[in-house]
Amino acid sequence: KGWAPFQYSSHDQKNLYWHSYFLISLLEGRRSKCGFEKRLTDSDYYSGKVEQVCNATLTDARNSEDCCYHHMVSYALQLCQQNGFLGRRDLDFLTEDKCIGSSNDGQYKFATCQDNLEYRTVRASSRSIEATGYAAMWLMSRGQYEDSVPMILWLASQRSENGGFRSSQDTVIGLQALSMFAEFSSAGRSENTDLVLVIGKGRSYFEKILIDEENRLAVKEVMLTPTTGDYKIKWTGEGAAFVQMISTYHVSEVNYAPVYRLKAEATMFENGSPAVAVKFQLPREASSTMFLLEVSAPTGLVFTKAVVEGQMQLTDGGWSGSVTRYDIKENGQRLQLYLDPSSSERILQFTIPLTSRFTVTNRMPAQVTLVDYYEPSLRQTVFYSIGEQGSFDQGTVLQGDASCSLSLTCDDLRAAEGILIGYPAKMSGDLLVVKNALPYKACRGTFVKQMKAKVGFARSADVSCVEGLDGGRSFFLLRYKDETTVEITGMASYDAVLSKVTECYSVISECGDI
Repeated sequence: KGWAPFQYSSHDQKNLYWHSYFLISLLEGRRSKCGFEKRLTDSDYYSGKVEQVCNATLTDARNSEDCCYHHMVSYALQLCQQNGFLGRRDLDFLTEDKCIGSSNDGQYKFATCQDNLEYRTVRASSRSIEATGYAAMWLMSRGQYEDSVPMILWLASQRSENGGFRSSQDTVIGLQALSMFAEFSSAGRSENTDLVLVIGKGRSYFEKILIDEENRLAVKEVMLTPTTGDYKIKWTGEGAAFVQMISTYHVSEVNYAPVYRLKAEATMFENGSPAVAVKFQLPREASSTMFLLEVSAPTGLVFTKAVVEGQMQLTDGGWSGSVTRYDIKENGQRLQLYLDPSSSERILQFTIPLTSRFTVTNRMPAQVTLVDYYEPSLRQTVFYSIGEQGSFDQGTVLQGDASCSLSLTCDDLRAAEGILIGYPAKMSGDLLVVKNALPYKACRGTFVKQMKAKVGFARSADVSCVEGLDGGRSFFLLRYKDETTVEITGMASYDAVLSKVTECYSVISECGDI
């Protein structure tokens, strides 16, 4: 299961699916096998060969009932007909409702494929995502753009926080379908994007996003307050934007099935530097061609390329022959190791080095997950914890002048009377003007008006610390001087504290007895 050669070879209708896969690759590219800019229809020899494959595929397709591959075959035959290789042969067996499921309200539609026979809002199988991508492209290739919208919405709902899906194959097809829809949907509109989005809760709006031609491909992130309730999004202007909500939380109390006998624990190298030791066992009869080990770093610690690369070069590090490649994500917060199941070793153990970045107390457990890359339902997750040893604490959240440093803990966030997120603009007398201001926490009343805030300084020396923020999006801890005036007690860049704020979301909104 997975990439086409492995996926189709063992199937009883492998010729049908191989032919369909071949036709899609060939007809979408519209190039000869040598890569020249010559159209296939310009060559009688190649045209004849392709026409034979198209007609053989159509004959076999009438006898296939496998919903996992029905939509791929349909799309291949549609391309054959559009390129003149099927003449006027009847394709009436390719109906819009065959192998298609729907949510109760009809908003979402998806391909029904063995383990995805009903509407699932959380996580669909890799094969269903791939099949739904082909189904959407089949409809769009017929000019039925409106009919493809429920499938496009379903595909968008299945994307991960990194923009992909479950595996390489379904990600390629899923993103192709989404990009095809984006191309068709924008074909008739003006080329100039001028869109304004505002995000709010209750009766007010607190975040404004401007999208134009220069930044329309950029990703913009907004951190929402950790309280329950309905958020709202309003937009005006012309253009298109994709909005996705990502929820990060800790679920260390969940008991996962020990399918890989996965274990993880904090350890230290002889020089005192921190590391995580991971041990697991791959199944002996594994049909997969790849496994993915994903390791998260505790807050204040990161994975760095230089240190990880150095560990990979060690012959006694346990990595040789089993790790085919690695990726470091989220500025070092997550490490992904791609494992080759053909390795002679079935029981593997890695010692993965960590690098300290800043001081943290009350660290939450970090997550380690091992998953079959092409069968994501086969996964196991465990957690490990690193204590507060002094040897791990080698920095602070905000680098620079020591008088401006901020060592942030969950207790600090809980104790803060106010928290403000925004862009430091200019001084107005003794007050700092903060634009695009979001009151993340306001225990004694609002201090933001028309998305602006004027804040004082608990210490006059802190005025000089504002320069270290470089005018970027920033995070301010506040205390109330009176009912409407607040003072800064600490500040840092937004990116520097984001992971800590996420970790402490369950207590950050507590106000206590004020």
